Amino acid sequence: MSQIISVNVSQSYNISISYNDLSSLVDFLKNSNFVKKLFIISDTNVCLLHLQTLLRYIEKTNYSYSIYCFEAGEQSKSKEVLFDIYDFLIENQADRKTPLVAFGGGVVGDVASFAASTFMRGMPLIHVPTTVVSQTDSSIGGKTAINHTKGKNLIGTFYQPNAVFIDTKFLDTLSDEEFFNAFSEIIKYGVIMDRQLFSFLETHIEDVLKRDAKTISDIIYDCAKDKSLIVQKDEKEASLRAILNFGHTLAHAIEAFFEYKKYTHPQAVSIGEVFAAKLSINLGLIGENTFIRIKNLLEKFNLPTKIDNIDPDELIKIMQHDKKTKGGILEFILTKDIGEAIIANDIEYSLLIKTIRELQ
Repeated sequence: MSQIISVNVSQSYNISISYNDLSSLVDFLKNSNFVKKLFIISDTNVCLLHLQTLLRYIEKTNYSYSIYCFEAGEQSKSKEVLFDIYDFLIENQADRKTPLVAFGGGVVGDVASFAASTFMRGMPLIHVPTTVVSQTDSSIGGKTAINHTKGKNLIGTFYQPNAVFIDTKFLDTLSDEEFFNAFSEIIKYGVIMDRQLFSFLETHIEDVLKRDAKTISDIIYDCAKDKSLIVQKDEKEASLRAILNFGHTLAHAIEAFFEYKKYTHPQAVSIGEVFAAKLSINLGLIGENTFIRIKNLLEKFNLPTKIDNIDPDELIKIMQHDKKTKGGILEFILTKDIGEAIIANDIEYSLLIKTIRELQ
Protein backbone atom coordinates (compact mmCIF):
# COMPACT_ATOMS: atom_id res chain seq x y z
CA MET A 1 0.00 0.00 0.00
CA SER A 2 1.47 3.35 -1.06
CA GLN A 3 1.48 6.58 0.88
CA ILE A 4 0.66 9.54 -1.34
CA ILE A 5 1.87 13.14 -1.03
CA SER A 6 0.38 15.72 -3.39
CA VAL A 7 2.63 18.53 -4.59
CA ASN A 8 0.52 21.46 -5.77
CA VAL A 9 2.72 23.63 -8.00
CA SER A 10 2.64 24.89 -11.61
CA GLN A 11 2.44 21.26 -12.75
CA SER A 12 0.98 19.39 -9.81
CA TYR A 13 1.94 15.77 -9.23
CA ASN A 14 1.91 13.01 -6.65
CA ILE A 15 4.74 11.37 -4.75
CA SER A 16 4.04 7.70 -4.10
CA ILE A 17 5.99 6.00 -1.28
CA SER A 18 5.99 2.24 -0.83
CA TYR A 19 8.19 -0.72 0.13
CA ASN A 20 8.93 -3.38 -2.47
CA ASP A 21 6.01 -2.29 -4.63
CA LEU A 22 5.94 -0.14 -7.79
CA SER A 23 2.40 -1.08 -8.81
CA SER A 24 1.42 2.59 -8.50
CA LEU A 25 3.83 3.28 -11.41
CA VAL A 26 2.02 0.63 -13.46
CA ASP A 27 -1.36 2.21 -12.68
CA PHE A 28 -0.05 5.69 -13.49
CA LEU A 29 1.29 4.62 -16.89
CA LYS A 30 -1.88 2.71 -17.79
CA ASN A 31 -4.00 5.77 -17.00
CA SER A 32 -1.78 8.33 -18.78
CA ASN A 33 -2.09 9.74 -22.29
CA PHE A 34 1.59 9.46 -23.19
CA VAL A 35 2.97 7.89 -26.33
CA LYS A 36 3.39 4.26 -25.29
CA LYS A 37 7.16 4.29 -25.14
CA LEU A 38 9.49 5.03 -22.21
CA PHE A 39 13.04 6.33 -22.26
CA ILE A 40 14.81 5.07 -19.15
CA ILE A 41 17.92 7.02 -18.13
CA SER A 42 20.07 5.47 -15.41
CA ASP A 43 23.66 4.80 -14.43
CA THR A 44 25.79 1.67 -14.54
CA ASN A 45 25.40 0.88 -10.82
CA VAL A 46 21.61 1.15 -10.78
CA CYS A 47 21.24 -0.73 -14.08
CA LEU A 48 23.25 -3.61 -12.65
CA LEU A 49 21.36 -3.73 -9.35
CA HIS A 50 17.79 -2.69 -10.08
CA LEU A 51 16.95 -2.44 -13.79
CA GLN A 52 15.30 -5.87 -13.94
CA THR A 53 13.05 -4.92 -11.00
CA LEU A 54 11.86 -1.79 -12.81
CA LEU A 55 11.36 -3.64 -16.10
CA ARG A 56 9.20 -6.31 -14.42
CA TYR A 57 6.72 -3.57 -13.57
CA ILE A 58 6.94 -1.78 -16.91
CA GLU A 59 6.28 -5.05 -18.71
CA LYS A 60 2.89 -5.16 -16.97
CA THR A 61 1.95 -2.15 -19.13
CA ASN A 62 1.69 -1.83 -22.92
CA TYR A 63 4.74 0.46 -23.06
CA SER A 64 7.88 -0.34 -25.02
CA TYR A 65 11.14 1.07 -23.69
CA SER A 66 14.69 2.11 -24.55
CA ILE A 67 17.44 2.25 -21.93
CA TYR A 68 20.50 4.47 -21.63
CA CYS A 69 22.94 3.86 -18.77
CA PHE A 70 25.88 6.22 -18.26
CA GLU A 71 28.92 5.84 -16.03
CA ALA A 72 28.00 6.21 -12.33
CA GLY A 73 29.46 9.18 -10.45
CA GLU A 74 29.37 12.95 -10.03
CA GLN A 75 31.65 13.39 -13.05
CA SER A 76 28.72 12.36 -15.25
CA LYS A 77 26.76 15.52 -14.43
CA SER A 78 28.44 17.02 -17.48
CA LYS A 79 27.60 18.53 -20.84
CA GLU A 80 29.17 15.47 -22.51
CA VAL A 81 26.77 13.04 -20.83
CA LEU A 82 23.87 15.44 -21.40
CA PHE A 83 24.55 15.51 -25.15
CA ASP A 84 24.96 11.72 -25.19
CA ILE A 85 21.42 11.53 -23.76
CA TYR A 86 20.17 13.93 -26.45
CA ASP A 87 21.78 11.69 -29.10
CA PHE A 88 20.11 8.64 -27.56
CA LEU A 89 16.70 10.37 -27.58
CA ILE A 90 17.07 11.53 -31.18
CA GLU A 91 18.31 8.15 -32.43
CA ASN A 92 15.34 6.43 -30.77
CA GLN A 93 12.80 8.94 -32.09
CA ALA A 94 11.74 10.52 -28.83
CA ASP A 95 9.21 13.33 -29.03
CA ARG A 96 7.35 15.70 -26.70
CA LYS A 97 4.81 13.04 -25.72
CA THR A 98 7.21 10.24 -24.81
CA PRO A 99 8.04 10.11 -21.08
CA LEU A 100 11.58 10.01 -19.75
CA VAL A 101 12.14 7.97 -16.58
CA ALA A 102 14.99 9.18 -14.36
CA PHE A 103 15.92 5.95 -12.55
CA GLY A 104 18.67 6.37 -9.98
CA GLY A 105 20.20 8.70 -7.43
CA GLY A 106 20.81 12.42 -7.43
CA VAL A 107 23.23 12.52 -10.38
CA VAL A 108 20.86 10.55 -12.59
CA GLY A 109 17.90 12.64 -11.48
CA ASP A 110 19.66 15.95 -12.10
CA VAL A 111 21.11 15.25 -15.54
CA ALA A 112 18.16 13.19 -16.83
CA SER A 113 15.62 15.78 -15.74
CA PHE A 114 17.74 18.54 -17.31
CA ALA A 115 17.62 16.56 -20.56
CA ALA A 116 13.84 16.14 -20.23
CA SER A 117 13.34 19.85 -19.57
CA THR A 118 15.31 20.94 -22.63
CA PHE A 119 14.80 18.23 -25.27
CA MET A 120 12.23 19.61 -27.74
CA ARG A 121 11.56 22.24 -25.04
CA GLY A 122 10.21 19.66 -22.63
CA MET A 123 9.07 16.04 -22.47
CA PRO A 124 7.18 14.21 -19.69
CA LEU A 125 9.36 13.29 -16.72
CA ILE A 126 8.96 10.51 -14.15
CA HIS A 127 11.33 10.09 -11.22
CA VAL A 128 12.05 6.67 -9.71
CA PRO A 129 14.74 7.56 -7.13
CA THR A 130 16.93 4.84 -5.64
CA THR A 131 19.07 6.54 -2.96
CA VAL A 132 18.32 8.21 0.37
CA VAL A 133 19.20 11.69 -0.93
CA SER A 134 17.16 11.34 -4.10
CA GLN A 135 14.16 9.90 -2.25
CA THR A 136 14.13 12.58 0.44
CA ASP A 137 15.28 15.58 -1.55
CA SER A 138 16.54 15.80 -5.11
CA SER A 139 13.68 14.03 -6.94
CA ILE A 140 11.14 16.42 -5.39
CA GLY A 141 10.70 20.03 -6.41
CA GLY A 142 11.77 20.29 -10.03
CA LYS A 143 15.42 21.32 -9.84
CA THR A 144 17.57 20.05 -12.70
CA ALA A 145 21.26 20.67 -13.31
CA ILE A 146 24.64 19.75 -14.67
CA ASN A 147 27.95 20.89 -13.23
CA HIS A 148 30.43 23.37 -14.70
CA THR A 149 34.16 23.40 -14.08
CA LYS A 150 33.62 26.65 -12.15
CA GLY A 151 31.04 25.18 -9.78
CA LYS A 152 28.33 22.65 -8.98
CA ASN A 153 24.83 22.88 -10.50
CA LEU A 154 25.57 26.18 -12.26
CA ILE A 155 23.63 25.17 -15.39
CA GLY A 156 20.06 24.04 -14.88
CA THR A 157 16.33 24.65 -15.01
CA PHE A 158 13.21 24.36 -12.89
CA TYR A 159 11.08 21.58 -14.38
CA GLN A 160 8.47 19.72 -12.38
CA PRO A 161 8.05 15.97 -12.93
CA ASN A 162 4.74 14.34 -13.83
CA ALA A 163 5.14 11.89 -10.93
CA VAL A 164 7.62 10.53 -8.38
CA PHE A 165 7.62 6.87 -7.33
CA ILE A 166 9.66 6.06 -4.22
CA ASP A 167 10.27 2.41 -3.34
CA THR A 168 12.35 2.28 -0.16
CA LYS A 169 13.28 -1.36 -0.94
CA PHE A 170 15.88 0.04 -3.39
CA LEU A 171 17.80 1.39 -0.39
CA ASP A 172 18.57 -2.14 0.84
CA THR A 173 21.45 -2.51 -1.64
CA LEU A 174 23.23 0.65 -0.43
CA SER A 175 26.33 0.12 1.67
CA ASP A 176 26.20 1.50 5.21
CA GLU A 177 28.49 4.33 4.13
CA GLU A 178 26.26 5.32 1.20
CA PHE A 179 23.15 4.93 3.31
CA PHE A 180 24.24 6.86 6.40
CA ASN A 181 26.18 9.56 4.53
CA ALA A 182 22.83 10.73 3.24
CA PHE A 183 21.59 11.56 6.72
CA SER A 184 23.22 14.98 6.52
CA GLU A 185 20.38 15.89 4.14
CA ILE A 186 17.80 14.38 6.50
CA ILE A 187 19.25 16.21 9.52
CA LYS A 188 18.97 19.37 7.42
CA TYR A 189 15.17 19.09 7.44
CA GLY A 190 15.23 18.74 11.20
CA VAL A 191 17.38 21.84 11.67
CA ILE A 192 15.55 24.12 9.23
CA MET A 193 11.90 23.24 9.83
CA ASP A 194 11.10 19.96 11.59
CA ARG A 195 12.01 19.84 15.27
CA GLN A 196 10.02 16.60 15.67
CA LEU A 197 12.08 14.88 12.99
CA PHE A 198 15.34 15.99 14.64
CA SER A 199 14.18 14.68 18.02
CA PHE A 200 12.98 11.44 16.39
CA LEU A 201 16.45 10.88 14.95
CA GLU A 202 18.03 11.52 18.35
CA THR A 203 15.69 9.19 20.25
CA HIS A 204 15.43 6.42 17.61
CA ILE A 205 19.09 6.35 16.66
CA GLU A 206 19.44 2.61 17.34
CA ASP A 207 16.53 1.74 15.02
CA VAL A 208 17.96 4.03 12.35
CA LEU A 209 21.43 2.52 12.63
CA LYS A 210 19.88 -0.97 12.35
CA ARG A 211 18.17 0.29 9.17
CA ASP A 212 14.77 -0.83 10.47
CA ALA A 213 12.48 -0.74 7.41
CA LYS A 214 9.49 0.89 9.13
CA THR A 215 11.66 3.56 10.80
CA ILE A 216 13.39 4.39 7.51
CA SER A 217 10.09 4.56 5.60
CA ASP A 218 8.69 6.96 8.20
CA ILE A 219 11.77 9.19 7.88
CA ILE A 220 11.60 9.17 4.06
CA TYR A 221 7.92 10.12 4.22
CA ASP A 222 8.54 12.98 6.68
CA CYS A 223 11.36 14.43 4.56
CA ALA A 224 9.37 14.15 1.32
CA LYS A 225 6.44 15.89 3.04
CA ASP A 226 8.71 18.65 4.38
CA LYS A 227 10.28 19.20 0.95
CA SER A 228 6.89 19.32 -0.78
CA LEU A 229 5.56 21.89 1.72
CA ILE A 230 8.46 24.23 1.01
CA VAL A 231 8.27 23.76 -2.76
CA GLN A 232 4.55 24.53 -2.74
CA LYS A 233 5.21 27.83 -0.97
CA ASP A 234 8.20 28.80 -3.13
CA GLU A 235 8.45 26.77 -6.33
CA LYS A 236 11.41 28.62 -7.90
CA GLU A 237 13.44 29.59 -4.85
CA ALA A 238 12.41 33.25 -4.73
CA SER A 239 12.70 33.28 -0.93
CA LEU A 240 11.69 30.51 1.49
CA ARG A 241 12.97 27.55 -0.56
CA ALA A 242 16.50 28.85 -0.09
CA ILE A 243 16.46 27.40 3.45
CA LEU A 244 16.88 23.96 1.84
CA ASN A 245 20.45 25.07 1.11
CA PHE A 246 21.43 24.82 4.79
CA GLY A 247 25.07 23.69 4.75
CA HIS A 248 25.31 23.79 0.97
CA THR A 249 27.18 27.05 0.32
CA LEU A 250 30.40 25.81 1.93
CA ALA A 251 29.68 22.22 0.83
CA HIS A 252 29.73 23.14 -2.84
CA ALA A 253 33.01 25.03 -2.36
CA ILE A 254 34.61 22.03 -0.65
CA GLU A 255 33.42 19.70 -3.41
CA ALA A 256 34.77 22.01 -6.11
CA PHE A 257 38.10 22.47 -4.28
CA PHE A 258 38.66 18.71 -4.27
CA GLU A 259 37.25 18.35 -7.82
CA TYR A 260 34.40 16.18 -6.50
CA LYS A 261 36.86 13.39 -5.59
CA LYS A 262 37.46 13.50 -1.81
CA TYR A 263 33.94 13.87 -0.40
CA THR A 264 30.51 12.71 -1.45
CA HIS A 265 27.94 15.49 -1.65
CA PRO A 266 26.29 14.52 1.68
CA GLN A 267 29.69 14.40 3.40
CA ALA A 268 30.47 17.91 2.17
CA VAL A 269 27.01 19.03 3.31
CA SER A 270 27.75 17.68 6.80
CA ILE A 271 30.86 19.88 7.03
CA GLY A 272 28.83 22.80 5.67
CA GLU A 273 26.12 22.26 8.28
CA VAL A 274 28.62 22.35 11.14
CA PHE A 275 30.07 25.53 9.63
CA ALA A 276 26.58 27.09 9.38
CA ALA A 277 25.84 26.11 13.00
CA LYS A 278 29.17 27.56 14.19
CA LEU A 279 28.50 30.76 12.21
CA SER A 280 25.09 30.88 13.92
CA ILE A 281 26.87 30.78 17.30
CA ASN A 282 29.31 33.51 16.25
CA LEU A 283 26.41 35.73 15.25
CA GLY A 284 24.64 35.14 18.57
CA LEU A 285 21.72 33.24 17.03
CA ILE A 286 22.11 29.98 18.98
CA GLY A 287 23.89 28.72 22.07
CA GLU A 288 26.61 26.12 22.35
CA ASN A 289 24.14 23.37 23.28
CA THR A 290 22.26 23.63 19.98
CA PHE A 291 25.55 23.51 18.07
CA ILE A 292 26.60 20.39 20.00
CA ARG A 293 23.28 18.64 19.26
CA ILE A 294 23.71 19.23 15.53
CA LYS A 295 27.37 18.19 15.48
CA ASN A 296 26.76 15.12 17.67
CA LEU A 297 23.89 13.87 15.51
CA LEU A 298 25.99 14.17 12.36
CA GLU A 299 28.81 12.27 14.05
CA LYS A 300 26.41 9.44 15.01
CA PHE A 301 26.28 8.72 11.28
CA ASN A 302 30.06 8.86 10.99
CA LEU A 303 29.85 12.06 8.95
CA PRO A 304 32.78 14.53 8.81
CA THR A 305 32.44 17.67 10.95
CA LYS A 306 35.80 19.40 10.45
CA ILE A 307 36.95 21.63 7.60
CA ASP A 308 40.17 20.53 5.88
CA ASN A 309 43.25 22.67 6.30
CA ILE A 310 42.39 24.74 3.21
CA ASP A 311 43.23 28.42 2.95
CA PRO A 312 39.96 30.11 4.09
CA ASP A 313 40.42 32.82 1.45
CA GLU A 314 40.47 30.11 -1.22
CA LEU A 315 37.21 28.60 0.05
CA ILE A 316 35.50 31.97 0.16
CA LYS A 317 36.70 32.74 -3.38
CA ILE A 318 35.11 29.50 -4.62
CA MET A 319 31.91 30.30 -2.70
CA GLN A 320 31.68 33.58 -4.60
CA HIS A 321 30.98 31.54 -7.74
CA ASP A 322 28.07 29.73 -6.10
CA LYS A 323 24.69 30.35 -7.72
CA LYS A 324 23.31 31.37 -4.31
CA THR A 325 25.53 34.48 -4.40
CA LYS A 326 23.47 37.58 -5.16
CA GLY A 327 25.17 40.69 -6.48
CA GLY A 328 28.50 39.35 -5.24
CA ILE A 329 27.13 38.95 -1.69
CA LEU A 330 27.31 35.48 -0.19
CA GLU A 331 24.08 34.06 1.21
CA PHE A 332 24.06 31.59 4.09
CA ILE A 333 21.26 29.61 5.69
CA LEU A 334 21.68 29.74 9.45
CA THR A 335 19.66 28.49 12.40
CA LYS A 336 18.01 30.27 15.32
CA ASP A 337 17.02 26.96 16.93
CA ILE A 338 16.35 23.36 15.97
CA GLY A 339 13.47 23.66 13.50
CA GLU A 340 13.97 27.32 12.64
CA ALA A 341 16.15 28.69 9.83
CA ILE A 342 16.97 32.19 8.62
CA ILE A 343 18.58 33.56 5.47
CA ALA A 344 21.64 35.71 6.19
CA ASN A 345 23.85 37.70 3.87
CA ASP A 346 26.46 40.45 3.96
CA ILE A 347 28.31 38.65 6.76
CA GLU A 348 31.66 40.21 7.55
CA TYR A 349 34.54 38.62 5.68
CA SER A 350 36.62 38.44 8.84
CA LEU A 351 33.88 36.45 10.62
CA LEU A 352 33.77 33.92 7.80
CA ILE A 353 37.54 33.50 8.02
CA LYS A 354 37.35 33.13 11.82
CA THR A 355 34.57 30.53 11.64
CA ILE A 356 36.37 28.41 9.03
CA ARG A 357 39.57 28.45 11.12
CA GLU A 358 37.67 27.41 14.26
CA LEU A 359 36.58 24.22 12.52
CA GLN A 360 39.96 23.29 11.00
